[in-house]
Amino acid sequence: MHRKPHPTALLAALLSLTLAVAACGTGAQTTTPDTTPPATASPVTTSPVTTSATGVPQILDWEATLIGGDAINGADLAGQDTLFWFWAPT
Repeated sequence: MHRKPHPTALLAALLSLTLAVAACGTGAQTTTPDTTPPATASPVTTSPVTTSATGVPQILDWEATLIGGDAINGADLAGQDTLFWFWAPT
């Protein structure tokens, strides 16, 4: 006995195949690269950094106590990549 495939299953398979083929693409560039030089723009202005009395940016003017009792100062981290890992024992 041979079962006829359900139309919804056939449609889903066809849609999946179409999306898979479209995702592959040819990798060919379809537009020519823009070779015109960028327009001269006015300099970007940013708001000034607010500093504390010690000359440290205000956002880094803090101190925290570590688990071992030592202190860490935000000013000591200026100019460095920093990752904070917050962990609280239960």
